[in-house]
Amino acid sequence: MTVPMDVTRQPTWPGLANLSQSILAALGGVGFRNAFELAPSSATCLLLIDGLGHALLQEHAQQAPFLAALAKPGGVFRVGFPATTAASLATLSSGMASGVHGIVGCTFALDADSEFSPLTWTCSPFSEEKLATLAPPPERFIVPQTAWEQASEQGLRISTVMPARYADSPYTRAVYRGSQILGAPSLDAYPLLVRQALTVDAAAYCFAYFADLDFAGHLFGPGSEAWLEQLRSADRLAQAIFRQLPQGARLLVSADHGMLGLDSAEVVDFDLEYGLQEDVLAIAGDIRARHVYIDAARHDRVLERWRDRLGDNYTVLSKANAIAGGLFGDVMLSQAEGRIGDLIVVPNAGGGIIRSVVEPAASRWQGHHGALADADQVVPLLMC
Repeated sequence: MTVPMDVTRQPTWPGLANLSQSILAALGGVGFRNAFELAPSSATCLLLIDGLGHALLQEHAQQAPFLAALAKPGGVFRVGFPATTAASLATLSSGMASGVHGIVGCTFALDADSEFSPLTWTCSPFSEEKLATLAPPPERFIVPQTAWEQASEQGLRISTVMPARYADSPYTRAVYRGSQILGAPSLDAYPLLVRQALTVDAAAYCFAYFADLDFAGHLFGPGSEAWLEQLRSADRLAQAIFRQLPQGARLLVSADHGMLGLDSAEVVDFDLEYGLQEDVLAIAGDIRARHVYIDAARHDRVLERWRDRLGDNYTVLSKANAIAGGLFGDVMLSQAEGRIGDLIVVPNAGGGIIRSVVEPAASRWQGHHGALADADQVVPLLMC
């Protein structure tokens, strides 16, 4: 029997926010906490490999010899909730939990009528009878000043190297404020762009983003040959960036979340579960981190029904309990609270809530993440 997760035992301050603040503090930034106790540095590159969980790197170390050689005992941390790209990258750049920056999932309710997808920056109606709200202006979506903006005002030089196709997206404009965006036409361009970003007359931080491991993992599964090819590519990229670093610069390598294949015995299809659909207004979020929106008058009834149906394989939390337990961080802003589901549903092991009719593509994916399990949460922190 799977033991239900105790959310109160989860760290309430996400590790990616701590990592961001620690890097900026080590570069001389004022007002940032160095929870990772990084040594002072005048130039740092953080290469983020999307979807590279700690367990996956350990299991496939022979495919990534450069990265595996950098692994040290205890060199891991938990990214924060939800463990999904849209929220994690915002947590890293803002230095804040999802309950403050407001990106609380891969999708979530922007209002009573509309579901918002931050990575595509689009809104869709929750039902055919409703009209979708217009997507909000990206530059004003994160309300508080981000960590990168604060550091930039202090004179730190912050740059982001990413695939050129993402360089001017609304999500990029929303999340990477305070950073100079350097769009790379190919991975071969990354090392020189990083070197140029760090070769300046100021303390410098360059964030480099590798996306394709996560993409391959979703479609073909972690450990598949397509996934292994992307892992080998990420390993070569990390080594190439390291060889091009200016003298005295530091390279860190980490990830925004892990990934795992679902256990079919624990998967629940919401679109075929009429008992779960009763009194539910909408459902959003990741397959392993669902937001469920319900009528307030039927809250307790629906909560009990979901817990009874899902049993010990899942943790089903009310919004109030999730917030009180620090699931979305110690601080909660009102706009973020309004986006969070009335219920938060996460699998304790290998399950997930799919939607075979409404989300046919994602329901067929071979790799997933988002929850509080180690496979979703624990990522490496490598340094050279």
